[in-house]
Amino acid sequence: MSPRPLARLNRRRAVLYLRQSTYREESISLELQEAAARAYCERQGYDVIAVEADPGISGRTWQRPAVQRVMGMIDDGSADVVVLWRWSRLSRSRKDWALAADRADVAGGSIESATEPNDATAAGRFARGVMTELAAFESERIGEQWKETHDRRRRLGLPADGAERYGYEKRDGWYHPHPTQAPILAEMYRRYLRGEGFTRIIKWLNESGHTTRRGGTWSRVTLTHLLDAGFGAGKIIQRPTTNSKRDWRISEAMFHPGAQTPVITEAEWDQYVSLRLDAPKAAATIEPKYILTGLIVCGDCGAPMHVGNQGLKDYKCSRANQFRDVPGMYMTRALVEQRVREWVEELAADVDGSMERQARLRERAVVQLDNASTLDRKIADLTDRMGRITIRWSSGDLPEAAYTASIAQLDADLAALKERRRRAAPVPRVEVDPQRLAADLAGDWDNLSVVGARNLLRAVISEIRIVKPTRQGTGVWRERVQITPTWAAPIG
Repeated sequence: MSPRPLARLNRRRAVLYLRQSTYREESISLELQEAAARAYCERQGYDVIAVEADPGISGRTWQRPAVQRVMGMIDDGSADVVVLWRWSRLSRSRKDWALAADRADVAGGSIESATEPNDATAAGRFARGVMTELAAFESERIGEQWKETHDRRRRLGLPADGAERYGYEKRDGWYHPHPTQAPILAEMYRRYLRGEGFTRIIKWLNESGHTTRRGGTWSRVTLTHLLDAGFGAGKIIQRPTTNSKRDWRISEAMFHPGAQTPVITEAEWDQYVSLRLDAPKAAATIEPKYILTGLIVCGDCGAPMHVGNQGLKDYKCSRANQFRDVPGMYMTRALVEQRVREWVEELAADVDGSMERQARLRERAVVQLDNASTLDRKIADLTDRMGRITIRWSSGDLPEAAYTASIAQLDADLAALKERRRRAAPVPRVEVDPQRLAADLAGDWDNLSVVGARNLLRAVISEIRIVKPTRQGTGVWRERVQITPTWAAPIG
């Protein structure tokens, strides 16, 4: 441990820590806090050597840049005392406060308040403990108030924060489709459903001069956060948080009915969610380079396969390549793509089987629609029930506690039904003639772009699985490429 630098005689070095509360009623300006802290240091004879601030960051989290720097200055001996406007500025967490006080004491420094007693006696420590406890109490009270406010807004079909939303204009506290942005928002969803990736949609938006709500350019983050939120589908999203960090994954979100008019249909929203849940992680390339990307999987572990970087000649198991916890499959890229092309040509020539394939596709559609329609009725009934309960609550016929408990249970039931609905019809497909489509694909194979060929393959192939060889001999590599057509894939 490095020796602590000696302070000037009778002059302690002070670092001021300022934090502006996120809670409106307690938001004291940084300027006022700094003025009070400087006046305190002048009375105490301290030299102010630094001022650090965390503006607009909640005191419930310890992961604040400025507070970490301040405590670091105490640790390394470059400052002797941290001066706060009030004790609550440092933290509203009992645990964090205790750890910070102990950390400063071990380093030979101290933490002092400019406006509250700093008595080092037992009575002074008791008073500081009471004020720290009061800060924690206020934090919990504020949190409960915000939760009640958010729950009430959610019950009314409004977003928790009341902020502006792209595609909508806010009038009288309610959201109405924006005359120019709403059609653009709907087109974003529909382009994605037509097979355009986020990169292409972003390019279209920026090149067409369509800016974000704040007038900026579009990025993958702004686009996916907007579409995943489902506001344009008439939804209010509720994202979980862990250690004050918001989870942006759509798979972890809960959706509630919103009061706003949707710009896309419920079926389009379900299809979008299905595609997002089934989508692989974003690729680093702007356009896919290989026609089997997203279709080919490892027969050993089920993980997606990608083209390796050694001459780009093999499809390899992504999991085996990254984690090395499974043997994984690999196969020469040219052989896999040759077998898929042969399969497409065989399908194109199989005129006799065309009627059977179309019948199986129609049968699958009937099963999906039957499952989906039953679940849709249940979802509609549940949504209607939630509306009736909300009307009773708003008219004063239902106690708050009973209403909150009922809505919580119905929310959970609705989320479960929607998950079942997604699995009943994961990705609605346009009815196609596989034999005719395969004939077009086989005839244009050499002229199609990677994106075009891959989209056509997705219409007839559900999965390409690379398995271990079962025998030795000529042509065994063809048997390793197991192709599951769309009409034979499991439903749900």
